[in-house]
Amino acid sequence: MKTPLKRTARIAVPVAVTATALTLSGGALAQASPATPAAPAASTLADDPIPTFDFTDCPTLPAGSAPRSSLCFNAVVTSGQMVLGKFTQNLTKPIRMTFATAYNPETRVHTPVFGRMRSDKMLVMPGIFGDPILTAVYARPEYAGGFDIKNFQVKLYLKVRLTNPFLGGTCLIGDDSDPIRLDLITGTTSPPPPNTPITGKPPVIIGTDGTTVTRSLGHVDNSFSVPGARGCALDIGLVNQIVNSQAGVPSAAGRNTMIFNEYVGYRTYATLPT
Repeated sequence: MKTPLKRTARIAVPVAVTATALTLSGGALAQASPATPAAPAASTLADDPIPTFDFTDCPTLPAGSAPRSSLCFNAVVTSGQMVLGKFTQNLTKPIRMTFATAYNPETRVHTPVFGRMRSDKMLVMPGIFGDPILTAVYARPEYAGGFDIKNFQVKLYLKVRLTNPFLGGTCLIGDDSDPIRLDLITGTTSPPPPNTPITGKPPVIIGTDGTTVTRSLGHVDNSFSVPGARGCALDIGLVNQIVNSQAGVPSAAGRNTMIFNEYVGYRTYATLPT
């Protein structure tokens, strides 16, 4: 059940925040998409250089799991794009997700266990007052508490943190109580209009070093909805509303897209460094 937005008390809006809000309302919060989004170009799915894998965030296995049959995965999104309403962001920094499939020999069940997501902030909008350091707007995708994987098809709950000195560090599109719910597939989507089907890239083994297997793949989803912003500039309602207006959120299913170009490396727990 979705949690309603928190009511905010009437407080004085700092001058800098008001100026930011007015500037955002007069310009674009992000690289604006048309009101009716077009399907991303096929070239958006591409082969990128193979990254280095890091297994330090492998989660602890549940009791009873067999280390030789349990796998730790380090998935690295090397490029792609997210379209949330009118908010379009090319993924210019890697997104790393570490998770496990824990195998219990007694129940013969593989259980997904999420470890950690690591990502850096990405520039959305240059300096809105001319200063590219102090007044630029940045976005960072973050894990929002939900995960499942089966045959490389991934369900992932996500939130996007927007930051600058005026929006503060708590401005979110989606959160743990009302996340962006992704159903990332490597096949072809079947979205509601106005989006049209897009196709991912099935996982292909491209190498192994004896312990780590490496696959390339592409995940896509353009059937999800996006909640509105909250927590912006001390959760001031005016700023939340302006961010919503400029980003085009909340946004119904069929108007949003996620494309992940990925590599994933995985190895058994028995081969992890101790």
